[in-house]
This record gives sequence, C-alpha cells and structure tokens, in this order.
Amino acid sequence: MAPEPGHPSTSGEKGAPPAAERRPSRRGFQAFPLFFTAAALYAAIAVPVWVLQYLGWLPAWQQAPAGWHGHEMVFGYALAVVGGYLITKGSRGIILTAFGLWLAGRLAHFGPGLPAPVAILVDLAYPALLFVLAGLPFLRAAKSWRNALFGVIVGAFLIAQGLYRLGDIDLLAEGEERGLLLAIDLVILLLFAMGGRLIAAATSGALQRRGVYLKGAAQPSLERAGVLCLVAVAVLDGIQVGFPATAALSAAAGVVILIRLVCWRAWKVIDVAEASVLHLGYAWLAVGLLVQAASRAFDLMTPLTAVHGAMIGGLGVLSLAVMARTAQQRLRRPLGVPPILATAIGLMSMAVVLRVLSSLTEPIVALLTTAATAWSLAFVCFSVFLLRLLIRSDI
Repeated sequence: MAPEPGHPSTSGEKGAPPAAERRPSRRGFQAFPLFFTAAALYAAIAVPVWVLQYLGWLPAWQQAPAGWHGHEMVFGYALAVVGGYLITKGSRGIILTAFGLWLAGRLAHFGPGLPAPVAILVDLAYPALLFVLAGLPFLRAAKSWRNALFGVIVGAFLIAQGLYRLGDIDLLAEGEERGLLLAIDLVILLLFAMGGRLIAAATSGALQRRGVYLKGAAQPSLERAGVLCLVAVAVLDGIQVGFPATAALSAAAGVVILIRLVCWRAWKVIDVAEASVLHLGYAWLAVGLLVQAASRAFDLMTPLTAVHGAMIGGLGVLSLAVMARTAQQRLRRPLGVPPILATAIGLMSMAVVLRVLSSLTEPIVALLTTAATAWSLAFVCFSVFLLRLLIRSDI
C-alpha cells in the first residue's frame, strides 16, 4: 500500500508512475498469494467468532473478546495485508518464515495463554521481521520524508505491540488500549499516505487515457498536512491525553482526504471501476475519521468503538481494492473489477454502515450480526476472486 521497498515513488513528479503501479516480474516465490489468501480467510472467520463470543454463545479465549478482536484485526489481518504487499524480495525460506511467524502470532491468541515471556516474543516476532524485510529498505533508500514515512510506520507497529503486551502483563496502566489505539492510528496513517501514491497514480492514469492531464497529483502540501494531523493523533493516543485535540485533528485529516478527492476529480472517472473502488475506500476513510472526531468531541462512544468507521470502511474497502489491484499487476493480468469483487466491495460498504449504527441505536444484536455477516461474505467473495486469479495464472 506504498511504493515497493527499495524503489521510492516519484508520483506526481514529471509524470512518472509510482513503483507500486509497475508490474514486477512473475519469477520467483512471491509473498502476496500466501499472505493475501490467509488475511482474507482469517478476516472472514475471526469476526464471526468475536460476535459469537460477544453474545456469549462461544467461550472467550484467554483475552476479553473485544481485546482479542481489535488486536487481531490490526496485527492479524492488517499486518498480513501489509506483509503481502511490501515483502517483494526474499527467498522462499524467508517468505515462509515470515508467514510462519505471522501464523504463530495468531495461534498464540487461541486456547490457553502462553507464559508471558514466550507470548511477548511470539507477538513481536512477525512485526520485527516485517520491519527488517520491508521497513528498513524504505529507510535505507528514502530520499525524502515521504518515502521514509512508510519505514517508520512499519517500525512503529513494534512499539504498539510492545505497549499492548506491557498492559497485558500489568506493567503499563491501560497498555492494551494504548497499544491498540496506536496500532489503529498507524493503519489509518498508512492508508492515508497510500492515497498520495497508489490512488493518485491510478486516478492520473485513468484521466490521461481520456486526454485529461492532472497537474500536481501528489498534492505534497495536502499530504503533509494530513500526515502531521494523523501523527499527532497517534502520539496523543499513545500517551492517552488530549481527546479534544484528537477530535479536532481527526476531523482535519478527514477534511483533507475529501479535498484530495475533489482535487483528483474523482467524479470524472466514476465509470472506471478499478479507480472508483479506490476512491470509495478513501472516501470511507474520510467518513470514518469524521465519525471518530464527532464521537470523541461529543462522547458518543468509546474511542475503540469510534474507529470502526475508518477501520471497516477505510481498511476494509481499501485493502480489498489494493489486494485485488496488486494481485492483477503482479500476475500481469488486466486491471478490472469483476462482479464477484464488486460484490465484495458492496458487502464491505454495507458492513461499515451497519456496524456504526449498531453502536448508536437498536437493535444492537441484529445490526451487529448482520454487519459481521456482510464483512465475512465480502472476504469469501474476495477469496474466490483471488483463487480464480491464481489458478488462471498458474501460481
């Protein structure tokens, strides 16, 4: 969801497309089929399991259901997508090791709890290796803060995981909530920064094919403003201060996203499905940030509940769109949104509306279960899409 490691983007500079838009060679063992498939299947299963635990129809694991659910959506699902996207170089052994560490982290949260030292090592292992394989190459190759940012974000997930685990073993007051909020803020920051690269390039390309030149697609001033707002939110959430300030900063970031969509003239390519699904995900991210800001300002719901708009809408829709686009590019298949993928995007959009409503109105159980069903069906549809793509490409 950023330029590939070792290849800083030049999006918006002399018309060059970002590295994420280039099609890598199909040779060699690639990480994305393994990680994207696992991420989709895990997301499809994990949310219904959490709902069953929340309703008391299934025993909880060693963690409270809400804590397990939040942790696994970020460190399980989101970081699997990040790994599949960013791990572009490495031997079969390295990629399988990374996947094995990710899987070990997921299994560690099922069943009886592990001894604290072991649990900490297992939880930190995959984020640490992800930083080595993807974060460090960005930092080494970066010639500007825009490229270095992605390496910093990947590394900061280690801090978030550490805070979460310190709270889990009672060494840091409210450490679990701090770590989880910080991790969610990092996901939102990553999604926002991605907009300056992948979405800008996709929109610019679609417009150019219609004879329209989009000047200044990278929007460095807007990107800088949004990044500063979201970094400040992450810092304040990490130290648990400044809720009024975080509300204002979240709202400002949401407005910046809407301005970017207007500047990109998103409406001019609304009939270009592969660009429109990216715009839809980015718009959901903006709406989620505005809902989060309103919730914090008027105390409508808890901070962790308020992030569902950005996480289901922004992360859910954007991750589906980006995984599909990435798979098509790396398998050298035509870009497009076939009906089954469009269905997945539609179901995910329905899920975000129902999930936010379940936090505000009755009937909570019906809205929550329907939202979880829509979420899971979206990932089932995506899994079928990805499987078909891989079979047709002989992977």
